[in-house]
Amino acid sequence: MRGTGRRRLASVAAMAASLLFALLPHGTANADTPSPSTWPAPRFISYNLCGAAAGCPTKPGNNPTKKNAWRDQVVHAMDYWDADVVMFQEVCYGQYALLRDHLADRSSTPYTAVWGATLNGIGNCTQWGSDQRFGLAMFVKGDATVSGRTMTMLYNDPDVNDEQRGLLCADAEVRGRTVRACDTHLDWRGDTPEEQTHQIYRQLEPLTRKMPVVLGGDFNMTPTATPLRWLYNDNQGIGPFREVDETDKDYFGGHCAGYDNCRTGENTVDGQCEDTAAAKKIDYIFVSDQHFTSVRGDAAACSNPPLSDHRLLRGAAAWS
Repeated sequence: MRGTGRRRLASVAAMAASLLFALLPHGTANADTPSPSTWPAPRFISYNLCGAAAGCPTKPGNNPTKKNAWRDQVVHAMDYWDADVVMFQEVCYGQYALLRDHLADRSSTPYTAVWGATLNGIGNCTQWGSDQRFGLAMFVKGDATVSGRTMTMLYNDPDVNDEQRGLLCADAEVRGRTVRACDTHLDWRGDTPEEQTHQIYRQLEPLTRKMPVVLGGDFNMTPTATPLRWLYNDNQGIGPFREVDETDKDYFGGHCAGYDNCRTGENTVDGQCEDTAAAKKIDYIFVSDQHFTSVRGDAAACSNPPLSDHRLLRGAAAWS
């Protein structure tokens, strides 16, 4: 029994090392390997943290050491990518608070936190703390003012009304310009994808005529899904956005022939991250076409064991 504490510490250290390896730039397409030194800026991250689902791979059991190890790996990924705006989904409030307090108080680059609850309580969030709220979170690099926060509750199909979905937005100072940054997590059932995506279009399209807009999230549909026409501005899309991974020809399908930009991209869920054979891209970072160019995207490899059931999506773009 005297060795139990040492074994527990060794297990936590191994988990931290494994997660660190996962969030470093390996396991990506050779033609599109991400580099903080050569890819354009601003920089973005979208990541479904899988905070509360029964199948989530990270279960800290409210153990401070395990929670801090998880926090440190997420922060490392943000710092490595020099991310200007980070958009998280499926976030327990305890996860948000861990990141918020650490990133606000550290002496190096701070981040300003923005929270939006979609559920007032979910039991599995108790493994992250006593506050059981669940929802969306964004982090903006620096201590500049973040203003104009809105949390819009999205349409719910009455036949599948078991989880409210939302759109969290705020104005953020990003490398000298004011950007409207937004974060969402959509449902996949019934007529909800069409209604929720159209609702986002109606809210954000007028803004794209006035200022840069960044929209990240877990959309729970693949790039060619019909509802995403409201966001994409090419390949039969009628929206105002480009998606960061739409230029990586390693992932172009037959429908992309003759295009330099295409509704496609690297898978963000696959058998490496969770027990599934349905590898697909369902996570996105959209940037307003009028304000950004030279988009680049990459889905980071998962660790073993995984940190989440999704890959972390990194994006980059230059100002137009």
